[in-house]
Amino acid sequence: MTTGDSSLSSCIEAIIAAQIGDLEKTREYGMAALLMDLADVGGNVKDGCHIASMGGTWMMLTYGFGGLRDYDGTLSFWPRRAPEENAILRFPLTYRGQMLEVEIGLETVQYALREGERLVIRHETEEIQLTWEQPLAVRPVSRW
Repeated sequence: MTTGDSSLSSCIEAIIAAQIGDLEKTREYGMAALLMDLADVGGNVKDGCHIASMGGTWMMLTYGFGGLRDYDGTLSFWPRRAPEENAILRFPLTYRGQMLEVEIGLETVQYALREGERLVIRHETEEIQLTWEQPLAVRPVSRW
C-alpha cells in the first residue's frame, strides 16, 4: 500500500498498474516517477536528487513494462506493451555474474545473453535456455 505522498509511490503504483493491464494509470504514474526531478515535482531538487526515485523509474520500466520477477531464483518476464505504439524497450540486466539483454518490441521480445555461458529464464510460462551464441526471439502471449 502506498500513500502517494512519497517520491517512491509513483514507481510502485506504475508497476502494479502495468501488472493489472491499466495502460492509462501506468503512463500517469510512470510519468510522475520519471518527472520527479526533471520537473521538480516536489519543489525540492535544490536539496538534491531523489536517487531512490531514479531507481524506481528503472524498476517501473523493467518490472512494469518488462514484467521482470525473480521466482525461486529464476528470472521471469511477462512483458507488456510500451505506452507508445512504436516504442521499443531495451535494457541490460546483470544476474549472477551474467549479462542479459532484453528487448521488447512491437511483435517480439528478444533475450540475448551478452556475457556468461548459460542462463535459464522464463518467458511467461515457457522456460528458455539462453547461451551466448544463440539469442532468442519470442512472441509475447499477454499483450494489452
